Amino acid sequence: MKVKIEKLDHQGRGIARSEGLTIFVENALPEEVVEIELTKTKKKIAEARVIKWIQKSKNRVLPKCPYYDKCGGCHLMHLNIEEQNFYKEQKIKEILTRYGEVQEERIKTLIKNETPYYYRNKATFQVKEQLGFYQKKSYDIVSIDSCLIVHPKINEILAYLKKLSLKNITQIIVKSSDNGEYSMVVMETNGNVSKKSIQQVLEGHVTTLIINQEVVFGDGVIYEKMKDKVFQISPKSFFQVNTKMAVKLYEKVLEYASLTGKEIVYDLYCGTGTIGIFLSDKAKEVIGIEVNEDAILNANHNKEINQASNVTFYGGDVSKKIDELNQKPDVIVVDPPRAGLDIHTIQMLKKLNSKRIIYVSCDPMTLARDLKLLQENYEIKEVTPFDLFTHTYHVENVCLLERKLLWVL
Repeated sequence: MKVKIEKLDHQGRGIARSEGLTIFVENALPEEVVEIELTKTKKKIAEARVIKWIQKSKNRVLPKCPYYDKCGGCHLMHLNIEEQNFYKEQKIKEILTRYGEVQEERIKTLIKNETPYYYRNKATFQVKEQLGFYQKKSYDIVSIDSCLIVHPKINEILAYLKKLSLKNITQIIVKSSDNGEYSMVVMETNGNVSKKSIQQVLEGHVTTLIINQEVVFGDGVIYEKMKDKVFQISPKSFFQVNTKMAVKLYEKVLEYASLTGKEIVYDLYCGTGTIGIFLSDKAKEVIGIEVNEDAILNANHNKEINQASNVTFYGGDVSKKIDELNQKPDVIVVDPPRAGLDIHTIQMLKKLNSKRIIYVSCDPMTLARDLKLLQENYEIKEVTPFDLFTHTYHVENVCLLERKLLWVL
């Protein structure tokens, strides 16, 4: 079947239409004419792969990664960086205007990633007789020797991991600080392994090793510096995977918060406390809530490291814990997981009636859903997208909402 690709969908796949079908085509770009083979059909929707390119896009580039055709980690490495950025801007505009009723002029230019390679500070390697990443749409493993989007330190550690016996190891997470000074290997196993032999291979190359939650050597944590702040990161706690871009994102949150030193700030889904501590110098008081117990331990340690005496962290579910707080916030920052905000939390945000809400989101669809619900009480002033995840279809967004003036007659 020969088709012409019209545009990219929200997952970076080409969209074509033929014989009453809307067809999603992997590795195809707008304006390309391709011969395809259908791989899945359901009613009026189909998925397909390219058999032959009849006409290629001028924006197509040869992916630098030798594993790109098989590995499921990246989605857009066949598209040049400029067009990746344009695609992401258009994607955010389309989703937020269509589903979130956000005015298009409120959506600003994407903040670009100036380091499109070797930017990730975390990699999750899957292990099943060999070590690597999952194949696209499969649990089979693509064995790799290095990855073009992870920190050079992680690739250095990977070379040592490949010297190990992989028997009974199921997953290996590697984290590195941006300067490469601190690094962590976290292993999960489903049987006995020789901790001593693993230690002999890795000691001197990583600062801490953890196997099945047991710290084999090191402190069990690593540290990351963001401007003048230092943050402790444990194995299970969330930390933005692109440190340099996270700094830019937090600076935008600080800008949107418009703090004068008199404000009480709620930092909801606070993780290791990064945003709250980042804002603390400009706020009167910061209160953070996070359900992950490890992250709260990190957050309280980070509070001490950074001498942020005006910050308090609480462990617990945001939707429940928020009811127990007595202070009235002037500014609320929310950075929820991909699922977004639950309806109770949205109702509480409306009830708290703070002057400003800054919403940090990694999923534009759930962001659009939540913004639509919040617009009853809040005006969407500005949305800034960030390219934290170059070569993938993911986009991070920071949104400023300001309380509407409600006239009562």
